[in-house]
Amino acid sequence: MKQERVRRMAFGGCCVLLLAVCGGSGAFAQFGGIFSIIVSTITGPIGGALSEINQIRGEVYQTEQQVVWPMMLITQARNYIIKAGYRGWMNGVYSIRVNSAVLPTSQSLEAAFLSSQAEQIRKYTQVYSTAYGIQPAPGAAPPLNLQMMDIDDATAKDATAQSIAADQATGTMLKTAQRIEDEAQTTAPGTAEILAASARTAELASLAMQHKLLAYQLREAAIQLGHRGAVLKQSTTNMQNLNQQILKHLGGGQ
Repeated sequence: MKQERVRRMAFGGCCVLLLAVCGGSGAFAQFGGIFSIIVSTITGPIGGALSEINQIRGEVYQTEQQVVWPMMLITQARNYIIKAGYRGWMNGVYSIRVNSAVLPTSQSLEAAFLSSQAEQIRKYTQVYSTAYGIQPAPGAAPPLNLQMMDIDDATAKDATAQSIAADQATGTMLKTAQRIEDEAQTTAPGTAEILAASARTAELASLAMQHKLLAYQLREAAIQLGHRGAVLKQSTTNMQNLNQQILKHLGGGQ
């Protein structure tokens, strides 16, 4: 009885082992076929589509570099404008010294209004009185003459102060322009809008400064016209006083 049971168990184990071997081969064959289909699909239709996509992308990139943003022309323009352009020449022009005063007081005055530094305005105001004289005391001259001398001094001081500040602002704008030019050398094609916006902002700031100086020139011209009018008025008053004196003396002689 026990031997019969052992035989049945051994027979069953052999059947299970045989089924496992046969079943594994079938499963391997089944999954192997699926993998083959996947691989052939990837290398076939999908692979061809990917190749076409990559080819189209390459053609688009080549068109951008040759037509839309021609790299060669952009590089040539950058080298011409920045490296072989006028920057070095203009820097040489701006660095030319134009000082020509000889006397110590004149040299101090000239150094102040050619300094391009706004902090030199106070020094210029102090040296101005030494160079051109101080305002006479009240009563030392007719009131109209004192007023004209005072406004002329104020106009001269204000105009020079504006020019000193404008020179400093011009130096800042030149540095900004050079920075924009330097950034143009490394700006990637298609992102030049940001750099163009910076350049336009600097341009607007420069125009605002020019308009401010133009407005001051108009004020200075108006002050000069007022000064000329005051001189004519004073001449007319002097002539009237002289006529009265002449008539007085003529009447007294009769």
